Amino acid sequence: MTLSTPILWVILPLFISLITGIFYRRRILGMILTCTTGFGLGALAAFFPEDLVISIGPLTLNFVENLSILGRQININYQILPFVAFIYFSTGLWAVGSIRPSVPESFRPTSLVITALLTAALGVEPFLYAALFIEGAILFSVPMLSPLLSKTHPGILRFICLQTLALPFILLAGWLLSGVETLPPDSPLIVQTMIILGLGIGLWLAVFPFHSWVPMVSEKAHPLPVSFVLFIFPTVITLFSLNFLDRYTFLRTSQGLYQSLRSIGTLMIVLGGLWTAYQDDIKRAFGFSALSETGFLLLAIGLADQGGLSLLLMLFPAHAVSFWLWGFTLSLIETRADSRSIEVLHGFAQRYPIISSGLLVAQLSIAGLPLFATFPVKIALFSEAFAVRSGLGVWIFVGSLGLFFFSVRLLINLVTPNTEQAITSWVLTEKANVYLPILLTILAVIIMGLFPNAILTNITTILTAFGQLQ
Repeated sequence: MTLSTPILWVILPLFISLITGIFYRRRILGMILTCTTGFGLGALAAFFPEDLVISIGPLTLNFVENLSILGRQININYQILPFVAFIYFSTGLWAVGSIRPSVPESFRPTSLVITALLTAALGVEPFLYAALFIEGAILFSVPMLSPLLSKTHPGILRFICLQTLALPFILLAGWLLSGVETLPPDSPLIVQTMIILGLGIGLWLAVFPFHSWVPMVSEKAHPLPVSFVLFIFPTVITLFSLNFLDRYTFLRTSQGLYQSLRSIGTLMIVLGGLWTAYQDDIKRAFGFSALSETGFLLLAIGLADQGGLSLLLMLFPAHAVSFWLWGFTLSLIETRADSRSIEVLHGFAQRYPIISSGLLVAQLSIAGLPLFATFPVKIALFSEAFAVRSGLGVWIFVGSLGLFFFSVRLLINLVTPNTEQAITSWVLTEKANVYLPILLTILAVIIMGLFPNAILTNITTILTAFGQLQ
């Protein structure tokens, strides 16, 4: 029997998401279906045989890497399967957190749709059709950020406008790129094409000054879907952007492009860190912290000649566990605290020590504190940036200091006793279904920080899919 890999990692999850959507009110069933699909397809992609042949007793399944739809090809080749495994594992992880009653019912089916569409975007040919799949995924994310029957807040409208505005820029850049390779290097059309492409990707990644929707959506929407959106879209779009560098020589060899990426990435790190430092609303602080992490992604691409692409890929798993822990603990705090302001969280750690520890570990990991998941990668990026230009290293340190300063503020307010409450001693009030996921994720964050070469480097095999970037 002959099948195609896109049927497994695009068509099948879309079908399961339809079933999950039909029974969207059955939270347990939806969580089981989404978790099984995410973890199952992730494991299948991770251990898929290189010859694309699976034998089950007398049955032999031969897989081909492409599927034709409306005259277009979707190719899911063996080289990209480690990344496919990663994003499906991540989807399953977020599905585990969706068991909480406060999570929007639309999250489970739409998260599968988003992952399937983004997987298709990585393999569609001609590859510029990926912009349409990414736009579709963006539109499907709206129901989880702004559930039905709830009032649509301005942040969602700004999110839709700015993300959709990226589509014509990407398509126009693709049309221009088809002809500029034959032009001389000093042609003004080459610079114009790079600017148009940069605007499109910058809109997608919420690069300053297109970032305003991030803290607005983070403040109003449920933390778990927000953390999923702020993780998966920058991750996939960043990898998609490598296609341009891999395909077009003039982009890959442009030192001005890499300098611009380093400068923009550093700007995002500084602004994200400083904005986070003085935030009182912990949900808005998460949005600004995510902007800082996007800056590190751009910085890593800008340091491609110094091994930045491997560091970029190593950031993805560290972001996954840190963002999930942020979203999960923040959703628990939102239902238990009287306010999201850190000034009102006095005594919270005494009543909910595990939840508070999870939030602090997530924030400290994002801030790049030693022993936590992002530290090994960020210290390597910091060292390479400082070697390229010392000014970059100084500003990156300033941005990271802002994240750390907020972490200290958060810690002080969580452990400061609340004299107005009856509980004055530390007690464990969380149930097992709350503290076990948090403790396991904290352990994963620490293991990634202590053993980065054993845990984080496996994903760097994805670079084999980009033959010109190795």
